[in-house]
Amino acid sequence: QTNRLSWSQPLYLGDGWWQSIVVDQEGRAHVTWYGSITNQNTNTEHDVMWYAAREPDGTWTGSNDVVYTGEGGYTVRNALAVTSDGILHAVFRAGTSHLSASAPARAAQQANLWRPPVHLNNNGYYLDLTKDRNDILHFVYSGGVGALNRGEKVAQAESSACALCNDLFYRRSTDGGQSWSAEIPLSFEPDSGSDRMDIFEGSSGRLYVVWDEGNDWYKGSGSPRDVRVVYSDDAGLTWSDPIILDGEGRPDLHPIQIAAAEMLDGSLIAVWRYASDADRNIYYQISDDLGQSWTKPEAVPGIVARAINDTPLDDYELLVDRQGTVSLFAAGQPSLGRNTNAALYQVQYREGLWLPPQRIFYSPEARPEWPKVALGPQNDIHLTFFTRGIREGQTEYTSATANLKVYYTYLPGIFPARVVAFRPTPTPLPTATPIQNFEPTATPFVLQAPIDRPVVPTTTDVYAAQTLLGGMFAAGLACAAVLVIYRFIRRQ
Repeated sequence: QTNRLSWSQPLYLGDGWWQSIVVDQEGRAHVTWYGSITNQNTNTEHDVMWYAAREPDGTWTGSNDVVYTGEGGYTVRNALAVTSDGILHAVFRAGTSHLSASAPARAAQQANLWRPPVHLNNNGYYLDLTKDRNDILHFVYSGGVGALNRGEKVAQAESSACALCNDLFYRRSTDGGQSWSAEIPLSFEPDSGSDRMDIFEGSSGRLYVVWDEGNDWYKGSGSPRDVRVVYSDDAGLTWSDPIILDGEGRPDLHPIQIAAAEMLDGSLIAVWRYASDADRNIYYQISDDLGQSWTKPEAVPGIVARAINDTPLDDYELLVDRQGTVSLFAAGQPSLGRNTNAALYQVQYREGLWLPPQRIFYSPEARPEWPKVALGPQNDIHLTFFTRGIREGQTEYTSATANLKVYYTYLPGIFPARVVAFRPTPTPLPTATPIQNFEPTATPFVLQAPIDRPVVPTTTDVYAAQTLLGGMFAAGLACAAVLVIYRFIRRQ
C-alpha cells in the first residue's frame, strides 16, 4: 500500500497535546486533545478537551472545546470509542479524577450535546478506552492512592520503594457508559507503579491490556522493571495472569514503552525499548501461543529510539490493517550519532520481514511525540501526533515554554468502503448539563492567537514541574503515612 499511496501533508489542528483518535463505522475520524482557554477578563486559564472531526468526504468540522475539566493546568488525558449506535464515548482526566461522557458522533463538535460526565475514580493519570464487537465499553487506568489505601500493606509505607504509586485498574460498562462495574486490579503491587497502559480488542474478539510496570512517572517514584500483557476471553469478566517481557532479564536494562497487536493469524506482536541510552534499539517479539513463549528480542531494522531524556512520556503504536500488514508508528532516528531531531516513522511488517521505515514528519524546530492511529473502512489510516517546539539556540526542549501543537495526517486506502450505518438509538440523548456552571462553546472568550503560544500554563501539572512536584507530593504523603502509623503505635 505504501508503494502506491503516500501520507497527506500533516494538518495542524490546534495547540495542545495528549491527543487520541477513533474512526466510526461511517468513516468519520474523531480527534480529541488537551488544551486550554484563557478568559482575558479574569486572566484565568481553563483546562478543556478540544475536539475536531474529519467527515467521510474529507472535510473538517473545525476545532472546538467541548468539555470543560477545571483550572490549574491539570493534564486532560483522554481516550475515545464509538459504539454501533453512533455514540462517541470519551474518558478523560479532570483535575486528578477520571470521568466519562458521550455525544452523538455526527455532531460531537457541539458542546451542548455532550451528556453530563460520569465520575469514574479519583487520583488517576494514564487511561485508555475501547469498545468490543458487542458495544461493551472497557476502561483501564492508573489510579488509587497508593499504600495508604491497601489495608495490611500500610506498614510497608516507610520501606516501600513505590509506596504511593498508581496501580492498573479495569472497569466495564454494558449500558453505554451510564454505569460502570466495580474496579478490578490488573496490577496491584506495593512497591511498583503502572504506566502507559493500552487496551484493545483483537480480530479474535479477545481483549488485551499492555503496560509498563515498575515506574510511576506522575508520582515520581519507582523504577522500570518490565512490560506486561494480560488478556480476557470473556469480555473483561476475568483476566489472565500477567505475561512478563523482561528483555531477557538483563540486570542493567529494563523494557519500557510497550505496544502490542494481535495479527490476523492470532499471534501476538509486541514492541518496546529499553529505559536507557545504552541500547537504543526498538525491539520486537512474537508469540503464537498466547504469550506462553516468545521469540528472542530482535531489533526493528532501520530505526533507533529517541534519546531517553528527550521525553519519558512518548509512546509507540502498532496497527494491523485488513491485509494483515502490521505498522509500527514511532518517533526515532535512522541511526545513532546523527545530530538531528527525532522524526516520526511508519515501519511495516509483512510476512516476517520489516520494510524500510517511511518518514511521515520531520522538522528541525519541533519534535513529534505520542502517535495515535485508527483504521478506516477503506483500509485507510488516520494518524495524529503532537510536537514540542524547540527554542532557538537550544538542542533540548524546554517543556514549560515549548509550543505544543496537534497534527493529523492520512494515508488513503485501496479497498472498497465498508461503511455501515449507525444502529438507531432507542432514546434520544438528553441535553448536556454544564460542569460547575461552565458551558464550553466554539468561542467562549476572546482568545489569544493560538500560534506561537504555549497551550499549557506553568502549574503543578505541567510537564517540567510535574515530575518535581509530583515527587514532592508523594514524599509528603509517605511521611504523613509513617507519622500516622507511628502515632497509632504509640497510642497502643
